Amino acid sequence: MGQSLWPVEESRSFVTSLARGLAILEAFREGEGKFGNQAIARRTGLPKPTVSRLTHTLVELGYLAYCRRERKYALSSSTLALGFAVQPCNRIRHRLRPHLEGLVQRFGGVAVLAESSRQSMICVDACTDMPAPAVWMEPGSRLALFDQPLGRLFAAALPSRRRQAVLSQIQRDEPQVADAVERLRLASARQGFHAAREGMPEGWTAVMAAVAGADESASGVLACFMPSAAVAQERALLAVGFACARTAQEIATEMVKATVGRVSG
Repeated sequence: MGQSLWPVEESRSFVTSLARGLAILEAFREGEGKFGNQAIARRTGLPKPTVSRLTHTLVELGYLAYCRRERKYALSSSTLALGFAVQPCNRIRHRLRPHLEGLVQRFGGVAVLAESSRQSMICVDACTDMPAPAVWMEPGSRLALFDQPLGRLFAAALPSRRRQAVLSQIQRDEPQVADAVERLRLASARQGFHAAREGMPEGWTAVMAAVAGADESASGVLACFMPSAAVAQERALLAVGFACARTAQEIATEMVKATVGRVSG
């Protein structure tokens, strides 16, 4: 959509060149292979000359590898080292997974925990009792909030402060998208959760609850993707929705505790 990957209103402390370099690294996704400068520019919305300078710098620093024959780039070993440095965060994932498993054991379907990251959601973990569900998010995968219907559904279910922040970033350039998310939010809002079929595969319903700590240190969405037949009756839908909302609160508490533990440690 050509949107900026960082805030429209940048503070004095915001280093644009660093943000652009990180945006280039984020343009690479698992299983998608190498990219040339033109493709990277298209993905990030950055001018191609800027991309050329930054990819050259990232190659010199070891974060990208350059294939001269294909004239394309791929992530390199220094980026892998950063990934290994994040591995201790898996302890948080292990602490949160029983919450997802509990929802699946009780209601079936798919449970997904996704954390907000600028204009996208990153899947923290996912759980299912189905061999091949029609909707699935792989842990670590990224979903753009505004490029597809499911992303807009996640945007509608975000905690209020976080939702307003991401919508303000696109309001100026694409007000119709922001308006669509707000309409979806109003249409799907229930008692502490959201429920909608819009953006889902046929025959599926999404039940979502915001994950928000008291200090906004945790900001994301807990989603239960259910076969619509399983929640066709209001009583069944409310049971899933209330359980999802309650579990979202428990997860937010766990995430805040983990964050405090890392800081104090």
